[in-house]
Amino acid sequence: MMFITTLLAALLATFALATPAVPLPCSAISGTPCICPEGTELSESSTVENFGASASDVGHLLNDFSNPAWTGNDPLTLEGPNNVPILSLRERNLSTLVGNYLFKERLTFWYESPFDGSFEQRFEQKGFVPYHSGNGSFGGLWTTLKGDRIFENQTLVQTIVYACQTGHPMNFAAYYGNALTNATNILRAAGLINGVSTGAESVQLF
Repeated sequence: MMFITTLLAALLATFALATPAVPLPCSAISGTPCICPEGTELSESSTVENFGASASDVGHLLNDFSNPAWTGNDPLTLEGPNNVPILSLRERNLSTLVGNYLFKERLTFWYESPFDGSFEQRFEQKGFVPYHSGNGSFGGLWTTLKGDRIFENQTLVQTIVYACQTGHPMNFAAYYGNALTNATNILRAAGLINGVSTGAESVQLF
């Protein structure tokens, strides 16, 4: 059962983040551009940073769905086994321009290379979250976090986010820029930075 679940998630993930010939409703496998639910607009954001550490060390910190403490947002609850697509879920309280909201997130893809330590995970907002006041909503949020080994002590980390929200209340560039900087500091404090680290750079479209 575990093998079938993982295989299904891997097959679905091969379609994600591609450019569809005809825009599909936004989902974990739609890629962009995609069609957001009525009353929400599409946001796209990508942040990259070079880590002067091995991919396995970076992945040990970042590629743990149940422990995203490096982002500054510990889970309030966890469900299911860790790092198992579809079965792994968590709840986090996130700050936005329209207040703090509880988001339930589901892991949709997880990978760690046994050869060079490169890694990737994808997760999505589970369910529809209405704003506390007004008519807005968080209609969906899909995130990819990946790390590619470049050299022995150089790892390129990238976050890719697309979301359907009313009025663009979340600054993903600032959130992941701060999170990746925090991750670098954690690795440095542990004595694991042995290469060249650069600051985070972002592109955000909305």
